[in-house]
Amino acid sequence: MRKIKLTRANKSILLKALAPYYYQHRALGHNTEKTGRLILKINALPADKKATFSTEEIYLMRTTVNQLRNERLAKGQYTDAADDMLLKLF
Repeated sequence: MRKIKLTRANKSILLKALAPYYYQHRALGHNTEKTGRLILKINALPADKKATFSTEEIYLMRTTVNQLRNERLAKGQYTDAADDMLLKLF
């Protein structure tokens, strides 16, 4: 368990990263309960407040944000928000 302070930008980038992962797994028929709960948890958090996340949740967030970062790099887009969020997750 670890506490992480999420700004409005951090929340936004996390939700943008987790959504495609959720929909991809849902389309494949995989269990999306944990991902769905994490999305709802992040969405319900007030901005600039610390929240406690489990090791499994942090791993999922780190993986999905890194995938989003790689996609943006491939397209030549900015990755500042994803980079900031990855630093918080390590």
